[in-house]
Amino acid sequence: MGNEYNQEYKKDVLRLALFLGELMLSNGAETYRVEDSVLRVCRSRGFKHINVFTSPTVIIISDERFDGLSFMKTIKSRSINLNKISLLNNFSREFVTNTDISINDAIKQLKELGDVSSYPPNLVYLCTGLASAFFACLLGGNNIVNFIFTSITSILAVITYKKIMKISSIPAFSSLVASLLIASAGVILTQVGLLDTPRMLIVGSIMPLLPGVSFIKGIRDLISGDLMSGVARAFDAGMTAISIACGVGLILDIWLRVGGVF
Repeated sequence: MGNEYNQEYKKDVLRLALFLGELMLSNGAETYRVEDSVLRVCRSRGFKHINVFTSPTVIIISDERFDGLSFMKTIKSRSINLNKISLLNNFSREFVTNTDISINDAIKQLKELGDVSSYPPNLVYLCTGLASAFFACLLGGNNIVNFIFTSITSILAVITYKKIMKISSIPAFSSLVASLLIASAGVILTQVGLLDTPRMLIVGSIMPLLPGVSFIKGIRDLISGDLMSGVARAFDAGMTAISIACGVGLILDIWLRVGGVF
């Protein structure tokens, strides 16, 4: 019996494709890329009647033929990990071209790719702080005191963001809390005389929080015709940006009302 009529084999292939799509979505892949990879995996094993629906929070794979197999997976957490997306793309290409790879071996490879660790946290924090400080320098905060405090503040903001995300899993709320911390640090340092103005520190420190990549991916989905995913990604990015603006604006408004000078 050919693979096309072997239902158990079809289930295994669809589960593999679903797992691949889940990993790609949770690491920030575009909708068109996820759907293309899932369909290629299924078609490489003889299943050419597969439909896939993808949004930032769910992926559904179904067979339009008489057996009507359907699999769905909700995506609870999302991030941007371009390295994992690249590894998953390479896996899908290898799986499609090499038909000798068994489903069990492929699932093991996907699990290993899902567990691939990114750069060490301390290195990420160091690079985050330096990047924020240098960005502040580009905008005029080119003194050593501003550089040091911007670097420290951005690191603390990112750590705070991650801690809040573990509790609430709401990016907008986590960004709001982190931006409150950044603005408070800038105001306090200015008030005690260590900085002339909190402007450069705030602008530099909020850079790691800005959802630039998510917004661009949303625009890319819209251009590709994936309207639901594009609107959802763009709206999510917009909510995060509004949360950052509200956090910074609230602290600055309070400071100006009590006599601070911006």
